[in-house]
Amino acid sequence: MDTPAPHQATDADAISLLITPDGEIYGEDSSANQEIVRRIQACVNACDGITTEELENGIVADMRSVIGQVAPLLEQATANGKKSA
Repeated sequence: MDTPAPHQATDADAISLLITPDGEIYGEDSSANQEIVRRIQACVNACDGITTEELENGIVADMRSVIGQVAPLLEQATANGKKSA
C-alpha cells in the first residue's frame, strides 16, 4: 500500500476499525483492514525511539533526504575501493 504523505482519508478509503491503546483491534476482518493494521504496525516498529514531536516535525522526511544524498556517495566510494583493490 503506497500512501501519499500526509495521508488524507477519503470516503473511498472507508476503513472501519478500532485499535485500542492496549493494541486490541476491533472491526471487520477484511483485506483492507488487515493491510492498514500491517502498515500501522510497520510504522510503529520503524519509528521506535523517535518521539511524536520529532515525527510531527518531519524527522523521517529529513532522514530520507540525507540518505538520498549520502547513499550515492557511499556507493561511489565502494565502487572506487573495489577498483583499486
